Amino acid sequence: MSLKMVVTDLDGTLLTSTDRLTQASVNAFVSLKQQGILPVVATGRMLSEAQFAVEGIGATNYFMGMNGAQTVNLQTQETIYQKTLDLTTAQTLTDILDELGVFYQIYSHTSVYTRQHWLSDMSASGMKAEYIRRFASSILPFSQVDELGAVKMFVICKDADKQQVMRERLAALESVILVSSYPNYFEILPKGLNKGDALLRLCSHLGIALHEVAAIGDSDNDIEILSQAGVAIAMGNAYQRVKEVADHIAPSNDDDGVAYALTHIIPQYL
Repeated sequence: MSLKMVVTDLDGTLLTSTDRLTQASVNAFVSLKQQGILPVVATGRMLSEAQFAVEGIGATNYFMGMNGAQTVNLQTQETIYQKTLDLTTAQTLTDILDELGVFYQIYSHTSVYTRQHWLSDMSASGMKAEYIRRFASSILPFSQVDELGAVKMFVICKDADKQQVMRERLAALESVILVSSYPNYFEILPKGLNKGDALLRLCSHLGIALHEVAAIGDSDNDIEILSQAGVAIAMGNAYQRVKEVADHIAPSNDDDGVAYALTHIIPQYL
């Protein structure tokens, strides 16, 4: 086996719990690129939210965002793939989430929207402080949505009872799936979307075989891509069900687990 691509998740994987890149990870990716390996980010985030990490590790060729809803050639700005929720489904989802009184955002391919009362007090949303500092000013109120064009809904819900109600209500909708990208963080996506399918499409586009890919992740939304990749690496902080599909376990995201994976595990496959 000779690897050609390494795909990494961001939250809970490449990024620390305070939403930062470490120098060790940056250095490890520089070394990886020097060996001719293509680094790619696969995340639930949209590109503008991930840009600092994408550029920080030099993963500036291709980007798989919003859990597979969008794949972009960053060099040409060509959209290789994108998908949205239909308007009726998006409206049904907003009704359910408003009834529950939970914080949520609507993601289009280019913008993020939320209710005005959340914009007035983002600290009450449950978001990480570093995310609020970096991105809150770019989030738009619902009043500025012309066509919903929703790619996904991002939800923060810390109440276990509300989580259960949300799961039950969404299970009745045939066109969406609910995944967790971080404890108490949820994403509602068009059914059939996941990072694994995004990897299949990108590999087909590039002529790279799946066994030539290594993937690193920690959460439920990483299971499909870890299952598809030739080398699957779960973080030490990953859910047990994620670790069960991995070939290797790296240290946690707060212990430079990705840097360890790139310098101690990946070389076994070069």
